[in-house]
Amino acid sequence: MLRLARFLKGHIPQAIIAPLCKLIEAIAELAVPMIVANVIDIGIAGGDKAYVIKYCIIIAALAVGGFIISITGQFLASKVGMHFGTRLRTATFKRINSLPASAANRMGGASIVTRITGDVMNCQQAVNMFLRLVLRMPFVLVGALVMSMIIDPVLSLLFVAMAVVLGGIISCVLKISLPRIRRSQKNLDELSRRSTESLTGARVIRAFNKQSNTEASFSSAADVTAKTNMSVSRIAALLAPMTFAVVNLAIICVLWFGGIKVNNGALTQGQIVALINYLNQAFFVIVAIGNVFSVFTRSAACAARVNEILDCPLEQDGNLEDIPDCDNVVEFCNVSFAYDGDYDVRDISFAVGKNKTLGIIGGTGSGKSTIINLIERFYSPDVGTIKFCGENLQSYRADAVRKAIGYVPQRTAVLAGTIESNLKIANPALTKERALTALKIAQAEELLASHGLDGAVAQDGKNLSGGQKQRVNIARSLCRDNLLYLFDDATSALDYKTERNFIEAMNDVSGAKIFVSQRISAVSGCDEILVLDNGKIVGRGTHDALKSSCPLYAEFCASQVG
Repeated sequence: MLRLARFLKGHIPQAIIAPLCKLIEAIAELAVPMIVANVIDIGIAGGDKAYVIKYCIIIAALAVGGFIISITGQFLASKVGMHFGTRLRTATFKRINSLPASAANRMGGASIVTRITGDVMNCQQAVNMFLRLVLRMPFVLVGALVMSMIIDPVLSLLFVAMAVVLGGIISCVLKISLPRIRRSQKNLDELSRRSTESLTGARVIRAFNKQSNTEASFSSAADVTAKTNMSVSRIAALLAPMTFAVVNLAIICVLWFGGIKVNNGALTQGQIVALINYLNQAFFVIVAIGNVFSVFTRSAACAARVNEILDCPLEQDGNLEDIPDCDNVVEFCNVSFAYDGDYDVRDISFAVGKNKTLGIIGGTGSGKSTIINLIERFYSPDVGTIKFCGENLQSYRADAVRKAIGYVPQRTAVLAGTIESNLKIANPALTKERALTALKIAQAEELLASHGLDGAVAQDGKNLSGGQKQRVNIARSLCRDNLLYLFDDATSALDYKTERNFIEAMNDVSGAKIFVSQRISAVSGCDEILVLDNGKIVGRGTHDALKSSCPLYAEFCASQVG
C-alpha cells in the first residue's frame, strides 16, 4: 500500500487535516470519563446540583463539538479516498492499454477486470479507513492507559494485560485468515472468468443446450468462493466473543480490586467508573485495530495485484517518428518468434513493396496471424529483424507505425455507438464523403442503406451479422491514407462474390497490402503468395506458379476450387 501513496498527490492537506480532526475528537473522548468521575465524586456525592448541571453541559458541548469535528474528518477522509481511487483506477486503466500483449495474456482478461474494479476499491477503502483511524486509535489506546495510570498505577496493569491478550488473539486470527483472504481474491478472478465466458459464449452454450453444465460449473466456482469467504468469516467471528470475554474479565477484576480500594479509601466511586470507561474505550480501539488489520490485510493483497499491473514493463518504444520513403514498406529478415516454448514462426523472410500485394495462406495454426501481430508490434521478434520503410521496426515509436497501417483483425472489433463513431476510431476528423467511400469499397452499401451512418451499433455489434461487422472493420481501416493495409482473415464472413468485389475495389487503393486468409479466392490475385505450414514458408510465388510447384497450395486449390 505504501507504494500507492503517490496517488495521494494533490490532496496532501486534506490527508493531514482528516486524521487531525479525528485526533481532536479522541481528545474530547478521553476527557469525558474524568469529568464524569468529578461529577460523581464532587457533584453527586456533595449534592451540588449546579456543579452537576455545569459539567453535564460541558459533556454535551464536548459531544456536539466532537461530532462536528468527527464529521469533518470523515468527509475529508472520504474525499481523499475517492480521489485516490479515481487516480489509481485511471492510472491502472492507462497502464493496461500500454501493456505488451504477452503481459496481458499472462494475467488474463478476467483477472485484469477484477483488479481494476474490486482490488482498486479495496485499496480506496483502506486509505479512507487509514486516514480516519491512523491517529485516533493509538492516541485513544495510549491515552486511556495513561489516564488509568494517573488514577491508579496498579489497576492500570489490567490494561496492559488485556492489550497483550487481545493482541495475541487478533494476531492469531489474522495469521490464519491471511492465506484464505488471498485465496478469496483468486477465486474472484475465476468467477469473473467464468462469467465472461458465459456471456461471450451464450449462443454456443444455448445452441448445444449446455446451460445446465455452465450453471453447474459457475455454481462450483461460486461454492468454492463462498466456502473460502465463510471460513474467513468463521475465524473472524471468533474475535468478538473472545475479546468480549477478555474485557468483561478485566472489568470484573477492576470492580473486584477497585471495590477493595474504595472500601479502604484509596479510590473513589467516580474513579472506578472512569477506569471502567477507559477500559471500554481501550477495548473498542483494540477490536477496531483487529478489524483495521483485517481490512489492511485484504487491501495489501489487492495492492500487490494492482502493483503487478503498474510495475509491468511497457512495450519497448523507439524514437523515430518520421517514416521515410523507400521501395519496400515491410521486410522480414530471417524472423523467428515464440509465444511460449517452441517457435511459432521460423526463419521468415519476405518483402512487400509500395503498392504491391502479398497473400499469406496456410492451415489453422500455421503462423499467419503471428506475422500480422509482429508487423503491428504487438510482439517483438525473438530472432531476426523486421524493417519498416527501410528502418528497424523497433526503432520507430509504436504509435507512428500504427498510424501508417490500416489493420483489420481476425476477430471483429465493433464498439457500442453508431457506424460513424466506429469509423472515426481510425480517423477522428473523418468526413462524410470519406466514410461513404470507405463503406463502398468495403461492399457495405446494403448496411449503409438499412442503417445509415447514424445507425445504432449495440455492444459487441450484437445487432449486426458477422459479415456486416467484418465490413465495418474493413471500412474503418480505409478511413485514412495508409502506407500498409493488413487484412487478417478479413473476408472469412463474406460470401465469395462480395469478397471478389472487395478485392477488386482494393486495386484502386494506394498502399502496400497483405491479405491473410485460408481461402484461395482471397489471395489468388496477389503479386506474391506465401504458403505457411507449421510456422515455415513452404512455398512462394504467384497463384499459377504455386499450383504446380507447391503441393500444399495445390491441395488448397483442389479442395476449394475443384
